[in-house]
Amino acid sequence: MAQQRLKSRIPLIHASFELQSGKARMTLLDSAFRGRSTEFRAVVEKSVRQWLMSGLRAVFDPKDVVLRAPPGYAYQKPSGARSELFLEPDLALKSSAVVAFVALALFNKLFSGRSGGFAELQTVFVDTMAIAPVAYGLRELLALCGFEQAFHIESFHSYGGFEEVRKPLQRTSLCLISASTSMALHEQWVTKKEVAVNEVVTILTLTSAKQFKDGALLAIDVPEPALASGSALVSIRIKGETFLPEQEPPKKVLLTDAYHRSDEDVEQFCAFAGQGVFDVYRRPARSGSRPRALFVDGMQLLKQTRFTDWLHRRLLQSAKAATRVVVFQDDPLSKALAQEVTRYCTESLGLPQIELVSSSRLSEKKFSERAGVIVCAAVVGKGSQMLEVSRALRDKHDGPRLYLIGYQVAETRGELMALELNLRHSKGVPYEIARFGKAAIGTQLGASFGSEVEAFYGSSLDPRELPGLMKRRAQILGSTSNIGELALLPHGEQVADSMRLRAGFAYWPKEFEPQPCHAEVLATIAVVLQRAREHDKLPEGRRLASQSFRHVVLDPENFSRFNDGVLQAALLRCASPAELDYRGDHAASDFMKAVILRALARATQEAGEGVLEFLLALSQRRLQLSEIHFAEVDAAARAQGVRPRKLQAAIDFVIQSPSASQLRRARMPF
Repeated sequence: MAQQRLKSRIPLIHASFELQSGKARMTLLDSAFRGRSTEFRAVVEKSVRQWLMSGLRAVFDPKDVVLRAPPGYAYQKPSGARSELFLEPDLALKSSAVVAFVALALFNKLFSGRSGGFAELQTVFVDTMAIAPVAYGLRELLALCGFEQAFHIESFHSYGGFEEVRKPLQRTSLCLISASTSMALHEQWVTKKEVAVNEVVTILTLTSAKQFKDGALLAIDVPEPALASGSALVSIRIKGETFLPEQEPPKKVLLTDAYHRSDEDVEQFCAFAGQGVFDVYRRPARSGSRPRALFVDGMQLLKQTRFTDWLHRRLLQSAKAATRVVVFQDDPLSKALAQEVTRYCTESLGLPQIELVSSSRLSEKKFSERAGVIVCAAVVGKGSQMLEVSRALRDKHDGPRLYLIGYQVAETRGELMALELNLRHSKGVPYEIARFGKAAIGTQLGASFGSEVEAFYGSSLDPRELPGLMKRRAQILGSTSNIGELALLPHGEQVADSMRLRAGFAYWPKEFEPQPCHAEVLATIAVVLQRAREHDKLPEGRRLASQSFRHVVLDPENFSRFNDGVLQAALLRCASPAELDYRGDHAASDFMKAVILRALARATQEAGEGVLEFLLALSQRRLQLSEIHFAEVDAAARAQGVRPRKLQAAIDFVIQSPSASQLRRARMPF
């Protein structure tokens, strides 16, 4: 009946597939279509691989088998690699018909035309029992071909049990790997277990895989988002054989005076604002040095009355009568500090002659093991040189010891605490530590400037063609010169004005005259954010961290509360990309879009002075909005004829987002 209804309207074809040969045979059941018989045979008989692959692509639809990490997270796979994508082909195995078809495609790839090569097959290893049904389907197809040995199916639990699997004998095993974006496990099975390349099959991979792609049953084309440079994405660790994340709504943290204020950590920034003590992304004046995210000019620090008063008070209280040696970290600034310590001890405290010793010559110096020692360092990071001095003194000194540190800049609060604890340690009475200032600033401040320099200011760029203050800024950013009020992007019709901090900044302990003080503001925000990430005494709702699998972001309201352009820029520079990723929260993304569009609309006024910093953060993916909101901002930024020529040229420059390898020598659009 069905054949009669279809006759002369739809061709009815009977096709048979021969397992051992892998060939298909077609019989046309409707004589009305005899004229197209050759065409049908080309599709059915001569294109077996094409229709099998077409079926596989339908089965492993990316919408079903590709898991994307929530915004701000990345999967940390068993191999150790991190990616925003994770493949789960077992999610597509929804019915026995699908399993049977995948097994058929696998049989065709491995056995058709050469089934005799697996006559000794004893074990099929799978990386997860979730794909075991495919292995059982494969066994049934082999049985239809007369293969009588019922091979054993065993899971090695992905990387977790890989090392426990003994090297199998040749032609006795087959390994089925569920999925791999990089084919790394496939490669390890071939190289470490020394099996033949046709004894390992990965069911699903990406077309972007760089190796062993031919060893996959199917490669799908899913562009993998590039992780942001210097990103601090929270890792979702994949454990066991399967992983399905449990997502909670994003936690939005609003910075407040009551919870996040820390005067002792930031008071020096306010006190030295505009004095040249602090700078950002500047190199020390020695060969081979790298730019410091927060640069402390030790020579300027030694000139400050506030510092010398502190130094003299500490020496008056802590310098021992037995002091005979002052050791200094091997750099000119620490030597200058040691000389001031020696002068004060001899002239004001009446101590006998004191010997100055460089840390590089400490091992060859001999002095009384009971003599008092003062160790000086003007500026330190993690304090590795100070710890080397401590180690060198361990076997030659038992007397009183005082460590004097001008300023310490570290990435984490834990590093600040660790240095003090490690230096204080002794077998008897703990040594004394005196540290004038300290700051834990995280990693993102330096990363934001580093990625900007790499992307925009390569050797191919002629900075003379940049407008306004951007010209000078491009020349000195990352150099040994003081960048000062050029640390952040300028604003104004001619792009010739530096952003200025106005009075009333919540985290500075006193009033001050409006001034640029970019380095001090950036350092303050960096310290506040790092404290919010690490300080475990803060309430859970106020911490930039979460004990559960949850995306934590800066509340967009922060950009309204801190509405000076220099403060908004500091938030953008010091927050991690994960903390500014609003793609998973439509309302937050919409709020940020409104903030940026308002800055664009007022770009020639004081209210829009941070517009270039906003657009740069978007361009470099440090700040991310949903696609629809990003498109609105991008269209508004590219609109021509609504802003002064030089300002629009600066906007066009920062939103072009070139990579370091693609910089081209061409005239700027101005």
